[in-house]
Amino acid sequence: MFKFMQMFGSRVPAGFSPEKVDVKALFKRFHEDEEGQGMTEYIIILVLIAIFVILVVKIFGKKIKGLFGQSTNALNKQVVVEGA
Repeated sequence: MFKFMQMFGSRVPAGFSPEKVDVKALFKRFHEDEEGQGMTEYIIILVLIAIFVILVVKIFGKKIKGLFGQSTNALNKQVVVEGA
């Protein structure tokens, strides 16, 4: 039980005695602790944005590649014409 408590680092009070642990109160305190909730929400949002970007690239990737190819060709022709 003491090793379990050591995993929580600074949350273990000074002078801790494993024999005097109220496990039910301890788990209730950890359950009510919402420190990591905000970070989890940001991670979920980032994952959803990444999935959206992947889907857009999968759906429109070839079309976008073609548009970039056309613009590159047009720029190359313009450079050749002006350079001559």
